[in-house]
Amino acid sequence: MSELRIKKGDSILLEGKKSYVIKVEDNKFTTEFGDFNLGALVGKSYGIKVKTHLGYEFNVMKPRLPDLLKKIKRMPQIITLKDAGMIAGQTGMNKEDIVVEAGAGSGALTIYLAGVAKHVYTYEIRKDFHDVAKGNYEKLGIKNITIKNKDITKGIDEKDVDVVTLDMEKPETAFKAAHKALKSGGFLVVYAPIIEQVSRYTGELDKKHWADIQTFETILRPWDIEPPDKSRPSGHFLAHTGFLTFARRV
Repeated sequence: MSELRIKKGDSILLEGKKSYVIKVEDNKFTTEFGDFNLGALVGKSYGIKVKTHLGYEFNVMKPRLPDLLKKIKRMPQIITLKDAGMIAGQTGMNKEDIVVEAGAGSGALTIYLAGVAKHVYTYEIRKDFHDVAKGNYEKLGIKNITIKNKDITKGIDEKDVDVVTLDMEKPETAFKAAHKALKSGGFLVVYAPIIEQVSRYTGELDKKHWADIQTFETILRPWDIEPPDKSRPSGHFLAHTGFLTFARRV
């Protein structure tokens, strides 16, 4: 396998005292830890170390999705990776799937799902959110996302969809459109921050049209490991972010 080389225009991850995701151009990159010439990285291998004029070292790596998501422009609160991963895993999402999303927001969930699915169509009713999300998709060069400045409750253009995800104030207003667009056995996924909202919209999921209705809360708790024999749960962890409800189209 040929060694991956850095090209002009590539996004790279610099990992050191701080982490930075930047684009390689013919210019000087300046940080509080000193500066160095970015253009000198062209043609070099990922995994090398660079040193600033102040003597600080950074590892040069190829960024992955979690690194890129830290750098997108944000407006509303984004759905976290723990919840995005739950959506992909619980629905069995794969490269053959067509996904429809409502409530693009800043586009973080769309970006994650686009890395798993064949294509993601996202509906965002607010023009300001639409423009921010579209800018983030273009900045990352993602091609398998189509964003629409439309109200999903008025109907979904796509047919025989595998998964529909809803992150909106009144998701129940889109249930009819979602049911019409989904193929038999396809998944409806609803994200909600508060349990009262979940109680309200689950009452609107008619069991004649929806099956296997389940709601989850995902808790992510890191552990502090100090070899050889000290291990304990971290005092800081990502607890409640929201509730995820899954239902299958009958």
